[in-house]
Amino acid sequence: MRPLSGSGDKRVLCLAAAVLATLFALMLPAPAVADSPGLVWTASIDGHDVRSANRSAPLELGASDQARVEINLDNRGTSEIRVRSVRIEGRVIGMAFFSYTTRLDIVLPAGDRTQRRFDIDISDLTHQATGLLPTSVILIAPDRTAIADQSFAVDVRGSMVSVYGAFGLIMAGITAVVLAGLLVSIFRRQLPRNRWQRGLRFLPGGLGIGLVLTFTLSATRLLVPSALWWLPLLLLCGGGAFLLGYLMPIGSDEAAPSVPTDPEATVVQPAGPIARA
Repeated sequence: MRPLSGSGDKRVLCLAAAVLATLFALMLPAPAVADSPGLVWTASIDGHDVRSANRSAPLELGASDQARVEINLDNRGTSEIRVRSVRIEGRVIGMAFFSYTTRLDIVLPAGDRTQRRFDIDISDLTHQATGLLPTSVILIAPDRTAIADQSFAVDVRGSMVSVYGAFGLIMAGITAVVLAGLLVSIFRRQLPRNRWQRGLRFLPGGLGIGLVLTFTLSATRLLVPSALWWLPLLLLCGGGAFLLGYLMPIGSDEAAPSVPTDPEATVVQPAGPIARA
C-alpha cells in the first residue's frame, strides 16, 4: 500500500484522529455524583421505590397526567444539608428527552430528617418519549450542582411520533441515505484507494446502525439504553464498519498499475550492423 502523502491524506489522518478521540471520550464514564456525607435518602414515584425499578420491572409512566413523588431525607452527618430542588430526567446518549424540576428549598440540620410529597404534571410526557429510558432522580443544591442521584428504568407509554420516536426515525432515515450512498460507491468502484480513507467512508454508516439499534431496542422495550449498553453497541458497530471498509479489496492499490499501450505507436527496432557492399 502506498504511503500517505499530500494535503488530502493529511486531512484524512486528522479526521481519523478526531473520530478516535471522540469515541475515546464517549467511552469514558460520566463523573458519578457523590452523595453528601451522612445523607441517607430514598425516592418513590406513585408509591414505587425507584431503586427497585429495572429493565425487568420498570416504573410505568404516562398512563395518567400526574405522578406523586415522595422524597425522604435523613442527615446523619455533622453539617447542614441544603436542597434547592429535585429533578427527574430521562437521558439517552447524553441527551435529555424529558425533565421535570420541582423547587423544595429544604434546609436539613445535622441529625434531622424530613419527608416531602408533591405532584408533578407529566401530561406532556407521552409526546416527549416512548419505550424504556434510563431515568434519574437528582437532588440539586442552591448553587445548582447535583448533591445526589438515584438511577432507575422507566417505561413511558408514549407514541412513535413523540420527540424520542421521531429522533430515532430521523436517525434511521439518515443512516439509510448514508448506506445507500456507500452501496452506490461500491458498485461503481468509486471507493478511495487508500485503506484508511476507505475505512472512514464506512464509519458513519456503522455508527448510524448502532444509533438506530439503540433507539429501536429502547422503543420496543427490549433494552434500557444506559451508557453500559449503548456505548459498546455504538463502538462495536462503528468499529466493525471501519474494519470492513479497511479490509475490503475494492479500491485497493496494492497491485502495480499497468502501463497503458497506444495501438498506433510505432515500435522502433534497434538498427543492426550496416552491411558492406
